[in-house]
Amino acid sequence: MFRRHPIPLLILSCFLPAAHADDEALYFGELPVVASVSRLPQKISETPASVTVIDQDMIRASGARTVEDLLRLVPGFQVTSHNQDPALVTYHGLSTGINSTTTTDEFSSRVQVLIDGRSQFSPLFKSGVNWNLLPVALENIERIEVTRGSNTVSYGSNAVMGVINIITIDSAQARGWMVSANHGNNQISDQTLRWGGGTDNADIRFTAKEFQDGGFRRAYYSTWYDAPDTRRSGLLDLRADLRLSNRDELQITLSQADDVSEYGRPDRTTPPRDPLREMHSRSRSLGLHWRRILSATEEIGLRYAYTDDWASMPYQWQYSFQPTGAPSSVTGLASVDSGGRSRVHELEFEHRLSPTAETRVIWGSTAKAIALRSPAQFTDNDIKTRNSIRLFGNLEYKPHRDWLFNLGASVERDSATETFFDPRASVSYHVTPEHTLRLIAARAHRTPSLYEAMGLTQRWVTYNGSPVKDVTYYAQGVQPETIDSFEIGYLGEFKSLRATLDIRLFREHIPNRIQIVPLPLPLAMEDGTDKLAAPTATQPLIYPYGRADGAINLENVRIHGYEHQLRWQPFEGTRLIYSGALISIDATLNDPYAVADSFPNAQGEGDNVGKISRQTRASAPVHSHSVMLIQRLPYGVQGSVMYFYNDSMRWRRNGGPIQNSKRVDWRLAKAFNWGGVRNEVAYTMQMANAPQEGRFANDNQIARIATRQQWLSWRTDF
Repeated sequence: MFRRHPIPLLILSCFLPAAHADDEALYFGELPVVASVSRLPQKISETPASVTVIDQDMIRASGARTVEDLLRLVPGFQVTSHNQDPALVTYHGLSTGINSTTTTDEFSSRVQVLIDGRSQFSPLFKSGVNWNLLPVALENIERIEVTRGSNTVSYGSNAVMGVINIITIDSAQARGWMVSANHGNNQISDQTLRWGGGTDNADIRFTAKEFQDGGFRRAYYSTWYDAPDTRRSGLLDLRADLRLSNRDELQITLSQADDVSEYGRPDRTTPPRDPLREMHSRSRSLGLHWRRILSATEEIGLRYAYTDDWASMPYQWQYSFQPTGAPSSVTGLASVDSGGRSRVHELEFEHRLSPTAETRVIWGSTAKAIALRSPAQFTDNDIKTRNSIRLFGNLEYKPHRDWLFNLGASVERDSATETFFDPRASVSYHVTPEHTLRLIAARAHRTPSLYEAMGLTQRWVTYNGSPVKDVTYYAQGVQPETIDSFEIGYLGEFKSLRATLDIRLFREHIPNRIQIVPLPLPLAMEDGTDKLAAPTATQPLIYPYGRADGAINLENVRIHGYEHQLRWQPFEGTRLIYSGALISIDATLNDPYAVADSFPNAQGEGDNVGKISRQTRASAPVHSHSVMLIQRLPYGVQGSVMYFYNDSMRWRRNGGPIQNSKRVDWRLAKAFNWGGVRNEVAYTMQMANAPQEGRFANDNQIARIATRQQWLSWRTDF
């Protein structure tokens, strides 16, 4: 196998420091080598950030059916219970929304998501990730490297809070056929087919996958009812690894992900204000990655990625509002399609070199061109464009075996906002070869999405024979978010105990967090609703031309706390992973009187403005924990148990908090050979202890409950 893959091995040998016995033990022992932080292969003890690695054994033992479910194992991450809506995945909270359709972080826009280095962010989904369209099968994942903390230096503005890098197996590792299936209650029906083959100079991996389940089974809206909540997804994925010469490699990827999900939360009105409907979505992508070894200490790479995202969800929506001066409300139906199409071209160049024995450098540039058509975000069918270019670099300097310095910076120019500079500095000190202290300081920016920066949604209705305009969203100018972060880290390897301990203490400050709130409209956008010509006790801001939602740099947010992760293998057949976080969020409004909404009256009622920061402060649980135990049992059986705990938190601004949650998952698996073919049969149960709440809570008379799920799995490799 090593003879057929000279380039990856040569790359690794070029960019790791000079080998000695301890380094070799670390590489092949508990501490892995990762490349997701600075883009340089580094031992975890020398990265300029804290990293969590979810490996193949953990993925398989978890029984998870989706990538986002695995992120519950990462300290500081929260994930919504699975249903038809794309998952909300947050790190340190900040997934605040007004309702299910207007939110500043509906698609996890502050944590960059990569598959083999290719960004999964979509302009169509508000510069975030639609997890329902993630083009990867769990069976193809080698490991997931999660960078906890800002990393815009390496991966751009969407990495303002962290990076999730999903690394798939090399095509040469997928020789032959693999068939797997899950079938269980709640309409669970998954099938995966993979084939791999190749020649001396090329390897190909092809995967087809179907995914289906029933999501939440019970819902509450004035009364409990059975909730239609099905989801059907499909994936076609092709990867080819070509060895063009002894110095050149080319990787080609093609994928198409499709999803059909039921939306809607029907109530007692006729017609319902949030009717049942289906959302059809699709994502197609092409990736090319060429690498060339220039010398024993130098490499260049060129990556091109094209992504085409499409979605359609037409339906009739019931509106109700009272025009200015009218004695009664206007009620009617409006045609809505929460879809559109986006196309992204991205070209990236990088250059790695080691000019001296003590230094390693990587630098490069990324250019991106975006085109987006979305009547739901811009009212019209016109194509909105956006271009950006970014220069980045990282320097690693090791003047002594006990000291390591990392310096990084990036400069990004975006046509929708401005130019900004993001620096990062870190120092690692090896107190002993097995115990490392780390200090990191960084500044990062998040550019607003096209919707936040340029969005416009409006509708025309008829009142007494005259047209009335109602503007629901109007972009009025917003600047990139800034985050300043500082952290102290400790990483210890206890070889005699076969354990590692990772502790991270952090402070993060966002002085200008973007929030979507009601804002006064200018004269040019005057509408016929929501006008206020004189101040009132609860609404002191005058808006004579009406109001509409808009993005504004409204909030000053400070986050601090700690995270820990313990990995322990007390016996050969036992593995324990314990993670936890304590997070405290303080948030205040820079200018509360910029918000065109209600303040509390004398009785403290009607305080919509106060909800904004209350929601932010509660957007992450104070305490959260996860425990995973993997145990080898007699007769070739493997058992695993996962326990997840979160304090109460809020996913949405409107509605009550999600109460303290405790969740238990478990899995039993038996691997065996049958007729010379490798097989595995497994039984998995999720939420074995209790149902789990969704994004909404009963305080708002809107709730969805995810109940126990169980299924039988079969996998065959031949």
